[in-house]
Amino acid sequence: MSKDAGTLVYFDLLRSRGEPCRMIAAYGGVKIANKLLSFEEWGKIKGEKIPFLPYIEKEGKIKLETEKILKHLAELGGKLVVDEKQAALCHTANSHPMQSADPYLNMPEEAWAGFKLPSVDDWAKSVVPILKKCAADLGDGPFFAGETPGYGEIFIWCNIDNQMSGPGAAQIKAGVGEEDMKKLMAFHAAVAKLPGIKEYLAGRPKQCGVPGSKGSTL
Repeated sequence: MSKDAGTLVYFDLLRSRGEPCRMIAAYGGVKIANKLLSFEEWGKIKGEKIPFLPYIEKEGKIKLETEKILKHLAELGGKLVVDEKQAALCHTANSHPMQSADPYLNMPEEAWAGFKLPSVDDWAKSVVPILKKCAADLGDGPFFAGETPGYGEIFIWCNIDNQMSGPGAAQIKAGVGEEDMKKLMAFHAAVAKLPGIKEYLAGRPKQCGVPGSKGSTL
């Protein structure tokens, strides 16, 4: 099977669903090009054929839906665990409230209402039980799948990374508690050291998001 995935199309500036795609590709040695769109450019191509981002384009064919894309990239790479547990983790990561860390980080506060987001405090409270369950599911770690990481937990890593960089970090840490946060951050550190991912993270821009966002001040 060719390890050329084609071109990943996603928003410029945003640290969101494009990140796990690139990280999974990097770890698996999958070749993937990146096409970054402005909001204006996205508005011109959005339609019935391409209703949302990200998508992968290769040889004129379009692959949609983040969770399917992540599984596809993991299978191409052949190094990450791909099973039902990882699919469930991937779905959790791709859903509210975990994935809602992204607009809090990438968009200015005045734009949050447009995403129908709760207050930061209420959102942080909704994230806490999920993170505590994640800490319990990690077991002895270092990964959810044991000694070898799986594809779904790469997306969970991105959730945690954005949550700890965004406006609700203090509330989340307090709610999760010191012991469970220690486990989650040990997992975060282990993923960040994986070959390919380590180099990707070292090379990505420190700041993210649109002007006026929390991410733009990192």
